[in-house]
Amino acid sequence: MQNFNCAWPMRLQLLINQFFDMDLVKVYNLGVGGTNSGVASNMVKYWMYPTELAKVGPDVVVNSYSTNDSLPPWDLKDDPNADLATAVLDQARNGLQQFIRAALTSNRCRVPPLVVHVDDYLGPQQDSLLGEMSYNTAMLQLAKWYDTFAISYGEVVRDISWLEGDSTFFNKNDVHFSNWAHQTIAWSIGFASLELLSTFCDDGFARAVYNFNSTGGDHNKIPKYYLYLPPPLTRELLRKDVEDKYAEALKSAQESYVAMACFNKTTGGDGNELEDRSPCIVSWIATPGGYGVPQISHFMDRHSKNSGVPIRGWKTENQLAEGWGNKIGWVATQSDEQQR
Repeated sequence: MQNFNCAWPMRLQLLINQFFDMDLVKVYNLGVGGTNSGVASNMVKYWMYPTELAKVGPDVVVNSYSTNDSLPPWDLKDDPNADLATAVLDQARNGLQQFIRAALTSNRCRVPPLVVHVDDYLGPQQDSLLGEMSYNTAMLQLAKWYDTFAISYGEVVRDISWLEGDSTFFNKNDVHFSNWAHQTIAWSIGFASLELLSTFCDDGFARAVYNFNSTGGDHNKIPKYYLYLPPPLTRELLRKDVEDKYAEALKSAQESYVAMACFNKTTGGDGNELEDRSPCIVSWIATPGGYGVPQISHFMDRHSKNSGVPIRGWKTENQLAEGWGNKIGWVATQSDEQQR
């Protein structure tokens, strides 16, 4: 959808704010067409947010790359003997897991953002229905493993779309869908969020009672900003090794907490660190309608003038005509290229 104001993120913002009758949330749509969770991981890791958001970081990070993460690998797509269901399952698990770990570790020394997975994919990218549900399977596995929040639009409309053939919420010929689907996704996330809030309050009350009645224990020794991630969920993680892997993960979390001096961080009044979280002088994702050819050229020219170092043998490249290529880039054009 070319108009971001019509896509489901903006509809979700309007839905929540109208429900509570106040400007409670602001949703930033940072989706980039033709990319997947790998690009999203870098955006989160390198704090590639709009200026307003970059000052504090997001409270909630939503990954909705289910469609592109469900694309079968190009080298297997036309192989009649390929197990696309398993290939997409592994691909989705790897990409989504990378994103989860990047998001949970992106806000150093603070409570990490809530990570939400939104599966808005129904097809059509392969013939096998089991393969079409591979992303959903990987998403649910990882949500349980990392205790994150998973929402599936597909589960809401799959019966009427697949079994009854209703095309209102599903495009049989293309992965892109209509405004009714965008609105239904917003409703699905809104309902799930209310359910999450209700469950969280119930769990919070239970934890408060438990802590009040407890006489102490390891749960009291975990610092407020202590981040502990389980070992990565991969095919190589074996049952016989899992206890040692968890011990290694706990040790790594302890060492990271000390190395970042989280116990001695200067924070603002709202608990935010007063430091630049991006390791880069500048970072961006080249994309049509966003950071495009003019912006890249302007940035490179300005960099060259400020540094006094000429840029020779590089240029912007526009490959929008290639469909899935759909990319704008900065590429070398000769063997003795120079750039610093």
